[in-house]
Amino acid sequence: MLRTIGNILSRNRNLLPMLSTAVLALTAYGIGAYFFEGMRNPQVFFNLFRNSSFLLISAIGMTFVILTGGIDLSVSGVVALTTVATAVLLREGWNPWVVILLMLLMGMALGAIMGTFIVRLKVQPFIATLAGMWFARGMCFFISDNAVAIDNRTFQILGKTKILIPGLTELAASRGEPAPYVSIPVVVAFTLLFVALYIAHYTRFGRTVYAIGGNEGRNEQSARLMGLPVDRTKMLVYTFNGFCSALAGLSFSLFVDSGHGLYAPGFELDVIASVVMGGTMLTGGAGYVFGTLFGVMVLAVTQALIQFIGSLSSWWTKIVIGVLTLVFIGVQTILANRKSEGATAGVAMAPAARLRRQRRLAFGTAAMLLIAAVAIVSFSRLGSPAQAAENTRCEVKPFREDEAASLVQDGAVIVYNRTAGPECVDELFAIYPDGRVTGNDGVNSVETQVDAAEVEQVLTTIRDEYDWFTPAIYSESLIPCRQCYAHYITITYDGEEKTASQVDGTASMPLGYTLTLAVIRPMLPDIVPAP
Repeated sequence: MLRTIGNILSRNRNLLPMLSTAVLALTAYGIGAYFFEGMRNPQVFFNLFRNSSFLLISAIGMTFVILTGGIDLSVSGVVALTTVATAVLLREGWNPWVVILLMLLMGMALGAIMGTFIVRLKVQPFIATLAGMWFARGMCFFISDNAVAIDNRTFQILGKTKILIPGLTELAASRGEPAPYVSIPVVVAFTLLFVALYIAHYTRFGRTVYAIGGNEGRNEQSARLMGLPVDRTKMLVYTFNGFCSALAGLSFSLFVDSGHGLYAPGFELDVIASVVMGGTMLTGGAGYVFGTLFGVMVLAVTQALIQFIGSLSSWWTKIVIGVLTLVFIGVQTILANRKSEGATAGVAMAPAARLRRQRRLAFGTAAMLLIAAVAIVSFSRLGSPAQAAENTRCEVKPFREDEAASLVQDGAVIVYNRTAGPECVDELFAIYPDGRVTGNDGVNSVETQVDAAEVEQVLTTIRDEYDWFTPAIYSESLIPCRQCYAHYITITYDGEEKTASQVDGTASMPLGYTLTLAVIRPMLPDIVPAP
């Protein structure tokens, strides 16, 4: 069996990077599920796609660009510009569907302009798209210096609608668990993925894209000699990538319910890394659109693992992705060398070709040595397995619902219970109309006083501006990651009472819930253990 697998891989070496990425992503998630109970929840798996749908959308467009041997650094700027323009137009009362159409046209126009500079004026893609990125970033702050919230019913429906997973709803109900679901942006991302697969592998345009890239630019000249529409194809590729960037920006707007010029910093590097890890060669001409999905999964699983570990900084995501990108570039270099050797077997190798091969081998060796050094430093930084186990040991306590109900009966207008987090807290606070604030963690208690007028103002804001007593605020039950808190809030005001619970680190937390936490937290005292 192993020999059969080896023969298949030897005949299809281009599949090796994509298959390696798929195995890596699934294995990493399996290891996480083994060590962390929360990752066994099906919803956590589907959240990988919910939290990275915009990355997948943008990476699909970037795959076509890299297949032609190009690069596009403007994606982060276009994403940020789309969020800002969308938020401002919606604030001005524009029809949301018109806004969506305008944003897609804007992205296509920006892509076409950069494609024109690249194709007609022979500007290097790196320079042309870098200029496009700075232009888009600058336009963000020309439109608005500050973050602009999106408070539009259509966008709320598009962002918060839950699409249940067929076959898993009944299983979850039998276990007494919430039914797993995905969001509309995930459906859009996978629809775009399958459309892109068809275009890349079953259309003349897709075959031309593959024909242009690779072989250090010589394939493009060969494609021209064969009469293929090289210039038109490259223009369409950059236009399509602009469309994908704008669509990713719309998805990101639904994810954060706002727009800001500082959104998506370094996003273009995440996109490129996802494409490379998915098996697409940076030199172009080889790769698979479907592999990009696994590249995105690797990044999403890495982020999830770091969250569940809890003792690591979020910057470890960048470190891991950087190392993996180097690994896959090294693999691509080795495969390219072997392919070159096979093509020149039995033929005397020219000095220039020999020099190129030596450079590739030197680069691959240097990359592997660098990876080994980073691995040694990483393991020394993480410490021993015993220390890691100690860091990740945490018992998440359930919400104290009965105590919260008792506090409401005693006259509290705001009751807030926070659990989990890096230190496994279990804090219960109560705010009363007269400004009295109490809190305890089950062992230590605290009491303080705030202005009664401040309490009244906060309640009015929560009701009128944050829509607490509307369907926009809802509960979701998930096992929090090690760095994430679980929140339980009961608000009682003007004859209305509503309780909702949420967990940090999810795409489903309503904006009103986040803002409610933001105005409640400053009123709460720190619970300090007694000396």
